[in-house]
Amino acid sequence: MHPSAIARSRFKGRRPLQSFMANKDYYKGNRQASLPGHRTGAPGVHIGKRPGYKLLESKVRVFVAPPIDQIIASPLKPYVADGVPLPWKEKNGVFAGMPAAGLTAEHFLKSARRYNAAKAEPARGPGKVEIKEDNDAADTKTDASTEAATEATPTPAPAA
Repeated sequence: MHPSAIARSRFKGRRPLQSFMANKDYYKGNRQASLPGHRTGAPGVHIGKRPGYKLLESKVRVFVAPPIDQIIASPLKPYVADGVPLPWKEKNGVFAGMPAAGLTAEHFLKSARRYNAAKAEPARGPGKVEIKEDNDAADTKTDASTEAATEATPTPAPAA
């Protein structure tokens, strides 16, 4: 004899919850609660049902940074130093020459048109795509083969 579906489902919820069984914001931690030593483990205690959790100051982890003099004198820096030379691709690339004020709409449009022209150049061949940069008028692309084709289009003779 088999147990009913209700009896089987009653025990299904008693298994411990795994991280893959829950929603995306469920995080079980990385087992720091089991490490030995001072200020390890849970940083507080559960109290009742409604207040939830109380942090204990004696269990909260504290991170101490070295003095600022040691940080300044250290050869390790969080960013790249000013004297490091830029690679050619970054210095002369499509998005090089960023304005000091940051990315503006005008600079973005010019860079996007340069990028699209450089991307289309290998497909068409070098020297066929020409971009005119005017501040007053919109940028236009001219192709030598399309100009020649439009100029030499014959007009059909009228049928008699």
